[in-house]
Amino acid sequence: MSYRKAVLGQNFLTNKKIARNIIDICNFSAEDDVLEIGPGEGILTELIIGNTKTFTMIEIDPFYFNFIKGKFHISDSTNNKKHNGINIVNEDALKYDYRGLSFKLSPKIRVVSNLPYEISSPIMDRFIREKEVIADLTLMFQKEFAERLCAKENDSQRGALSVIMDINFEITKLFDVDKSNFNPSPKVDSTVLRLNPRYHADKNFIWAANTLFFSHFVHQTFKYRRKKLKNSIYASFFEMPPDIKNKIFTELDIDLNKRPQELTTVEFINAAKGYDDYLKSRG
Repeated sequence: MSYRKAVLGQNFLTNKKIARNIIDICNFSAEDDVLEIGPGEGILTELIIGNTKTFTMIEIDPFYFNFIKGKFHISDSTNNKKHNGINIVNEDALKYDYRGLSFKLSPKIRVVSNLPYEISSPIMDRFIREKEVIADLTLMFQKEFAERLCAKENDSQRGALSVIMDINFEITKLFDVDKSNFNPSPKVDSTVLRLNPRYHADKNFIWAANTLFFSHFVHQTFKYRRKKLKNSIYASFFEMPPDIKNKIFTELDIDLNKRPQELTTVEFINAAKGYDDYLKSRG
């Protein structure tokens, strides 16, 4: 049953069996600090509430913020013993203070959500920056977006976000969800992914995961994704002479007849480091 027309891009999951599958896979325990983004009508919420150490919900829509408070009898007082450890905030998930929540609770938070499609990309940008306080993320995305997140080299779906995500998260596809299981029904199917933060010992991987230049380099490289590298690299990084760009790739034994989506993550890291080293040498 839908209580109100979605006004913020929500597509509410209605199939309780799928909701149960998601929560069963999460396997939340009484020791976990869990965060749900966009509880909406509460189909996941009702399977989590009362079963974890703490449970925080972020709901941007004032209607559903109040709806969830009423449905689950959540008071405004965090000192109420009946609701100890359960809290809902009427905030934007893209602006929420995840580090602050982690500081108050425990070093690592577990996150679950059926995300509104339009915030998928910006929320992942946010979680890349906040991954140190995340234990894992179990998220539902538009299927095509999920495929881009998971795409490896030689996959036509591979883009800048695919490479950056590969640096920062180990991604596991859990299952697809047909569009008929939502209200309102979207035009496309969805996919549930599990994302676990990656931490690296290799100094070049650490550099790539922690510098804005790597992200800039990858986006620049994919700017002309249909072109072969021998053509596309001359249309980006105009502050670098063409012969230097060519030299960086050829010395790394990267075939300039390849297109960006054909490169491995390691090749992107090595090329980006070559660019960065050259630019720094020029002062």
